[in-house]
Amino acid sequence: MTEKNLNEDVVEDIEKGSEAEPVSEVSPNAELEQAMKKADEYKDLAQRVQAEFDNYRKRNNEAVKVARNDATDDVITKLLPVLDNFERGMSAVEDSARQGMELIYKQIVGILEKYEVKEIEALGAEFNPEYHHAIAKCEDGEKENVIVEVFQKGYIRKNKVLRPAMVKVAQ
Repeated sequence: MTEKNLNEDVVEDIEKGSEAEPVSEVSPNAELEQAMKKADEYKDLAQRVQAEFDNYRKRNNEAVKVARNDATDDVITKLLPVLDNFERGMSAVEDSARQGMELIYKQIVGILEKYEVKEIEALGAEFNPEYHHAIAKCEDGEKENVIVEVFQKGYIRKNKVLRPAMVKVAQ
């Protein structure tokens, strides 16, 4: 077939309405735009997943920190009566044994200080129901609402009262 015959055949097919394969009307730019949109969607999804994971990690770290603090507070609270008895025992022993007990006592107090445990100041201080537990009262004309005697020391850790001080308050 010659070129002329080929052109005539194509014209005839068009006139007859023959079904030729449709030519894709999607331009390369449109395909690129569609791919870019898809890429942006995936990037957005990845960023959201990353942010959610970061938030989860932060919440989990905070929960672990709170649990450790609570466990430390519980252990220290259970050790405080032992410390009280140790102080009583130091006052009842002879001088030779007392020196050794004082060293042990200083070591215990040092550990408590490491964990930010502090004794609640009570004797001579104004009564504060957040830090003191009044178990006795006495009449005193000069002092009013002032602690005159401490029956049991109180302790605080990181602004949390582990045990209030048991005191006698003047009225």
